[in-house]
Amino acid sequence: MTLLATALPSLSPFLALFLSLADAHPGFQARLAAETNVAGGLTAAEAALRADATSGEVEARRAEIDAAVAAVDQTLVGYFPRLSGSARYTRFSAIDAPLLGVVVAAPGAPNGLLPTGTPLVNVPVSLPTPVNQTSFQASLAVPLSDYLLRVGPTHAAAARAEDASRANLDATARKVRADVRALYYAWARTRLSALVADAAAEQARDHLGDAARAAEAGTASRADVLRVEAQVAVAEQASVRAHTLTTALEARLRTVMHVDVGTALAIGEPLDTDLVLVTPGRDLDRLAEAAARDRPEVRALDAAIASLGKQARAAKGLIAPQLAVIGELTDANPNPRYVPAPERFETTWSVTAQLSWSPNDAVTAAKAGAALTARQAQAAAQRRALLDGVRVEIANALQAVDETASAQQTAARALVSAEESYRVRRALFQNGRATSVELTDAETELTRARLDRVAARIDARVAEVQLRHALGDDGRADR
Repeated sequence: MTLLATALPSLSPFLALFLSLADAHPGFQARLAAETNVAGGLTAAEAALRADATSGEVEARRAEIDAAVAAVDQTLVGYFPRLSGSARYTRFSAIDAPLLGVVVAAPGAPNGLLPTGTPLVNVPVSLPTPVNQTSFQASLAVPLSDYLLRVGPTHAAAARAEDASRANLDATARKVRADVRALYYAWARTRLSALVADAAAEQARDHLGDAARAAEAGTASRADVLRVEAQVAVAEQASVRAHTLTTALEARLRTVMHVDVGTALAIGEPLDTDLVLVTPGRDLDRLAEAAARDRPEVRALDAAIASLGKQARAAKGLIAPQLAVIGELTDANPNPRYVPAPERFETTWSVTAQLSWSPNDAVTAAKAGAALTARQAQAAAQRRALLDGVRVEIANALQAVDETASAQQTAARALVSAEESYRVRRALFQNGRATSVELTDAETELTRARLDRVAARIDARVAEVQLRHALGDDGRADR
């Protein structure tokens, strides 16, 4: 008891300095908490939805769907018989009516045998040549063979192309949202890293003050003070770089969200806490199989493969002869079906069965079908490559999840140690029991530990985004 009473007066300055360090600056964790989870702030989900709603890529995909829907409607017309109509008026130049010959006639005599003594006369025979002709014509063609060989496959191909367009829209929207989420977390990382840089600059300035006082007391040299001044300059420059990087990433985030500079952005997520990720297992085969069902990119390729197959079938339909039934209705003045043609409207009709085939068209159709079949094989190969890529993407995402989980725990322990080491080293330096270099090392370790702590938490959230996107689960996550 006597020994303790004797020792306390000599230790009291050291204890006072040591205990006062906690109040030298606001606690870093308090600053971190104040910077994140801001009421009314921006979250990654909100950033993703804003970018999705204003993305030019997504808008282009929507227009692609409109074009695909129009193409489907266009192919539906192929099921209808081809109806066409025309109206025509023709003015002919006047010509002399050609004389066909002379016949003998008995004017005024009744039909039948002529009585004896009936007077006969010569009558020249000629056909009248009208100079005006007006006609109206309607035609209805029914392409019987096309119904079986071309129209059905063409419509099916257009319908599958529409499915592919819708899947591509979904894939593009998910990619945009995932990219913006990653950009949001990169921006948040720079903001929090700027806090660390500011804290490091404050620590360096505190160190400079301690070194100056130690130099005045004769426990430190002028070289120590100059070394710390250089450290302050480096820390302040690092702070400037961190803030400029934050500004640059914020500009990128505003651009993809199409938000003007007048709208303040703050971090609306609680990024000052660890994120515990629960993965759907480690069976890579099962996860890849599920992703193949859920990833819209795979669905888009499946629809494109089916569409190309139908297009190839439709193209090869031209190899066979084409059978059509054509009906025509003509109302004309004069009607050329009548000989001689009276100068009045007469209506006639006709029905024609037409079988046509062209070797040129058949060869062209065969080559077009072969080209489409090759494109179908190409799309099938792309699908296999995509599935391999999805599998690798899932494996990498699972690895990132495991690494970030460990990194968060490691960074937490390292930060506690670095904070304690810095407090002790500074207290020892202020009492002349540690060198300036040792305190500088402690400051560097503390800054690195804080940066690692921020990075581990952000990386965990980025890993979550990557895993959801790899598994095709981001569509449900964004709804």
